[in-house]
Amino acid sequence: MNMEKIVLSTAYLPTIEYFAFIAKSEVFFLEGCETFQKQSYRNRAYILTADGVQSLILPTHHDTQRGCIRDVRIDYKDHWQLKHWRAIETAYSGTPYFLYYKDFLYPFFEKKYDFLFDYNTELTMALLKLLKIKKVPAITETYINMYEDALDLRSAIHPKRERVVESLAYPQIFSDRQPFTDRLSVIDLLFNLGPEAVLHLNQLKVSR
Repeated sequence: MNMEKIVLSTAYLPTIEYFAFIAKSEVFFLEGCETFQKQSYRNRAYILTADGVQSLILPTHHDTQRGCIRDVRIDYKDHWQLKHWRAIETAYSGTPYFLYYKDFLYPFFEKKYDFLFDYNTELTMALLKLLKIKKVPAITETYINMYEDALDLRSAIHPKRERVVESLAYPQIFSDRQPFTDRLSVIDLLFNLGPEAVLHLNQLKVSR
């Protein structure tokens, strides 16, 4: 498959794997016509806390999950933004770069978006900017079951499937009490490595 062009599903606080593929591609597409998939990165992320890995699940309205991913609406009744930000702050306030990046990310846990796809896309764009990856996604306008001219990662990057990027350790905030943990949101990399995060992404070996 052509690594120069990749197709990704929308993701909430996407993983290091996700951004490694973007960094190594020439063009990336975001799937805008698929259906919502539960228990995927589309509405969940993983961070590292003093007690281990914690999942952050972004709630959506169940009655909007059956149609196009762009029509899935975010549910705010449980105040998830406040809970997620508190979890992130508790986990990463002691990292070298949390204070540097927090003001860029906090607005995404304050402003309310109607649709999951729009929220994820704007958050991903902000993370790309922080990583200094100068790429803008194209949004698919029709659903294609199988791509012949692009690397299809819509199902490959998934918390319950084998990883598609080789693990490479980096300093983490709780390394004095926990072994290295991978498959986390890219914010773990950003808060720990800062400007060197993109160098780490470029060093990772990806599967094709």
